[in-house]
Amino acid sequence: MSLALADRWPVSGGNPLVVEADPAGGDIAARFALASGRGMVSLAAAGRRGDQPPQDLDEHVQELPGGLEVLCTPAGAEQARQVVTELASGVWTLLQAAARAQGRPLIVDCGRLDPLSPTGSLVRAADVLLLVMRPRDDELSQLAARMAVVQGWGLPAWHVLVVEGPGRAESHRVREISRVLGSRVLGPVPYDTGAADVLAGRRRTRAGIGRTRLGRTVAGIADALVATVPVEAAPPAPQVRRELPPLPPDPVWPQAGSPTWTEAS
Repeated sequence: MSLALADRWPVSGGNPLVVEADPAGGDIAARFALASGRGMVSLAAAGRRGDQPPQDLDEHVQELPGGLEVLCTPAGAEQARQVVTELASGVWTLLQAAARAQGRPLIVDCGRLDPLSPTGSLVRAADVLLLVMRPRDDELSQLAARMAVVQGWGLPAWHVLVVEGPGRAESHRVREISRVLGSRVLGPVPYDTGAADVLAGRRRTRAGIGRTRLGRTVAGIADALVATVPVEAAPPAPQVRRELPPLPPDPVWPQAGSPTWTEAS
């Protein structure tokens, strides 16, 4: 989803940089035949040396077909966890300063929302947190179990992005979740194998995902996010942006057992 958002990010929001920070290991380098030692590994090494100049960020970035720029993490979980831990413990400040100096938004893939994950400090520093889920009973239960923690972080904004599964529309489940979370729910994001193949490097097209169902849906989400949290140093957009409606109060979740979806008052 991070690549899809970056691909459809509006020009008015700045040139996004995708940061692959999943401690379970990365996929982008292998999918697009990129150099595994350039990205999070080289950035962590720069942090250990104490390098600070923002212009050095370009030394760690790689470009995908179509122009997207990424910071890749290693495929192996052990090395990935090590470099992500270093990023979270100090190098993140370097990365934020470099991106801010260039007026670039960071789209960070933190993997699973695990209380023991080294990405906790990255998540809590976000301007907007997107919790990506499928509308299945097990994932709904996991979402309910984590809501108290997410609410306690006091983030400027957070949303739940619902992704449909194969072979069926999930609009009724999205409405069910929306009755609890209101305008915090974004989607549904359609199940689109053609667009997924492009994002996974298995297929290349001149148009990218722009003309796909996934591309059109994600473009609307990206526009709304940019309107909600403008990028620093970015010039004002000349066009009228779509605005997200005001966020509702945080929902009250059951203390134990399976989640019960009730209409928010």
